[in-house]
Amino acid sequence: MSDPARPANRQPADLLGPLISTVLFGYYGFVAGLDTTGSGGEPIPLWIAFVWVLRLSAVLFGLCLVLAARGNPKELLWYGIAGAVATAGLAGVFLWDLADPNSLAVSPIILLLFIAWNGYSSVATIRDALR
Repeated sequence: MSDPARPANRQPADLLGPLISTVLFGYYGFVAGLDTTGSGGEPIPLWIAFVWVLRLSAVLFGLCLVLAARGNPKELLWYGIAGAVATAGLAGVFLWDLADPNSLAVSPIILLLFIAWNGYSSVATIRDALR
């Protein structure tokens, strides 16, 4: 039986992508306990920014997961936009990390690979949503 709110040519919502993104960003942003202070207890702004990028991205991806579960026809577009926002935030952290040699947030190579993969996926998702 087909859902009358969903056009016949429309694919069912993909919950796996938003779920993985929510869990991945949520784990590192909220659960992993990334420390945002130095050995002397002083706050490290780069680390604080990194953790908050992860947290805000997890919330955005969680909202996309809810939209996808509800069968919202714009779920792909919102998921792509959320991914682009996450990519922009991570790119900002990456550039900040390069400019500040004293406080390394993450391995620059791993972060760059993650930015490239997330950015590519986000652009592809937005492109697919706009077709």
